[in-house]
Amino acid sequence: MGNIYKNILEPKIINDNDEGIHAVIHMPDMRTMLDCIYETKSFWHNNGAKGSDRETWTYGNHVVGRDNLKRALTIGQSSDNMIGLYQKMRSEIDMDSRISKFVGKGLSCKRKRVIRDDGDDLSMARLMGGQDQYWSTTVRQSQRANVRIGMNMAISWQHKEKDFARLGATLALISDVLTKMGYAVEVIAYNFVQYNGGNDWKYFGISIPIKMPNEPLDIHRLMSAGLSGLFRDYCFGLMDTEYEFYNGMGYQCETTDAYKRELDLLHVVEQRFCKTTDDAVDGLVSTLEKLANKPTWFKG
Repeated sequence: MGNIYKNILEPKIINDNDEGIHAVIHMPDMRTMLDCIYETKSFWHNNGAKGSDRETWTYGNHVVGRDNLKRALTIGQSSDNMIGLYQKMRSEIDMDSRISKFVGKGLSCKRKRVIRDDGDDLSMARLMGGQDQYWSTTVRQSQRANVRIGMNMAISWQHKEKDFARLGATLALISDVLTKMGYAVEVIAYNFVQYNGGNDWKYFGISIPIKMPNEPLDIHRLMSAGLSGLFRDYCFGLMDTEYEFYNGMGYQCETTDAYKRELDLLHVVEQRFCKTTDDAVDGLVSTLEKLANKPTWFKG
């Protein structure tokens, strides 16, 4: 294993007094995670034969197979059912009065032209008129506030492709609304489970940045984090080969406060809180309210 991948895959240990030992891995980005898996051959051995029920459980019916999954995650491609869910939820929030009251309350990104003694453009009229300041430039009147949100892709074995799709659609929806309100949104997809394996850890997490705050919003790339194969093939492979998980691959659990602090998350999208469209909309309202009253540990 190359040193670069060995360093990335070395877990950081967080020993929280209240919530126990967390082993966490921070991937730099999706491409690096895919490179780690393919270079170290950390493949899940039970992703299912072609056409089998196990294959459907692993990948669903839209982006099927390891090669198609890699291609979709590399280019940021989602599935048709995820797009349909996103469009449905988008139309419903446009009619929700709890959300409309927040519209216009994001930080202003308006730009203003100012005159000063240095700048980008020379004003010949001011220069010839003997003015001291004859340069002009465009400045932003206020900086956009960074908001970091996360999505926990780790859901239990009985959930199906549609449950993963709802996670991805909800993540994209919240990111879209916050961006339109003027916030610089950063998105982290992560796999966080209660650990069961050969180490003395209580929790285990792998985080993958999907969008940085200075990057444009790509709805399809955000929703690709909700492809079931990302968790049930690629994450399972790493968990099995690198971190001594037993066959169950951990247990679904809610994200701990310790892990939220580690990732500096303002809001998390989790299966428990977005089982239905109404739940997803409630989560968006909760996020907007948190922007007005951020946790004391939040650094964004």
